[in-house]
Amino acid sequence: MCSASVKHIPDNIQNSISKLKMSSINSNTSNIAFIIASAIAAKHNKPIDIEHITTYLQAYRNQQNFYYSLLDIKKTFENFNISVEAKKNASPFDMLKLTNDILIGIDQQDQLFALVGSSQEYVYLIYGIMNRKALICPLKKSLFIQNFTTNKFLILR
Repeated sequence: MCSASVKHIPDNIQNSISKLKMSSINSNTSNIAFIIASAIAAKHNKPIDIEHITTYLQAYRNQQNFYYSLLDIKKTFENFNISVEAKKNASPFDMLKLTNDILIGIDQQDQLFALVGSSQEYVYLIYGIMNRKALICPLKKSLFIQNFTTNKFLILR
């Protein structure tokens, strides 16, 4: 699925995400917290406490008692003073404009992902953690557009 080697991930993205301290808790909530923290780190080059995000999400989930929606994720970003724009009924071709923005979405398996745009040709898909390392996949924008499955997402500008 990846369009290029992980060697092609820009240093600014790789370095900002590698500085994040991984959560000691291995759960879906900590995975979501990691993706949120990765998006913030990649966009603003500032580390954020993953444990703090995990705690916030768990408290929020206990109040609502259901899975995390994009609205929940948006509220999480806003809780950490990060501005996000919600997009609904978006076209896959909006991806072509993604150069210095970060797109947050939920895939067909209800998994959160972040797309970091940094070039005209590639986006970098952040989709989780394995062995305490970020899973980042370089994708050609055209390949992602062909497989675009959602029309709702958040954009960090």
